[in-house]
Amino acid sequence: TNDTKAELANLNYWAHWVGELDGTRTDDSFMLAQDRRAWTGVRLLSHLTGRLDPNSPHLPLNLHTLQVLVASRPALLKSGPQVQEKLARALDRLASSGTLTRLGSSHVDMLNYALRISNH
Repeated sequence: TNDTKAELANLNYWAHWVGELDGTRTDDSFMLAQDRRAWTGVRLLSHLTGRLDPNSPHLPLNLHTLQVLVASRPALLKSGPQVQEKLARALDRLASSGTLTRLGSSHVDMLNYALRISNH
C-alpha cells in the first residue's frame, strides 16, 4: 500500500540521517529500497528513544517512526536490557505527561505491548 511505501521511505531516510547506511547517497532512490539488511535499526532505535520529549514539536513524528520501526523489526527490543529500560522509562514519562493525543497514546500503548512481548 501507499502507507507501507511511505513508512518504508521514512525509515530508510531516518536510517540514512542517523548514519546507519554506508556511503553517500546522490539521490532519493535509496528511500524506496526494500532491502532490510542494509541497516540494523539499533542506532535509529536509540536516536528516536532519546527524542521522546513530551514538549517537542517533533514528538508525533518521532513516536510514529519509532512505533513503525519496532513493528517492522521487533528483534531490536531484544538487543539488550538497557535498550528496553531506556525505552520503558521514556514511554512512562510520555504517558504521565498529559500531553499525548489519542494517536500518541495509541503509539505508546503499542510500544509498551511490544516491550512486554519481547521479554517472552
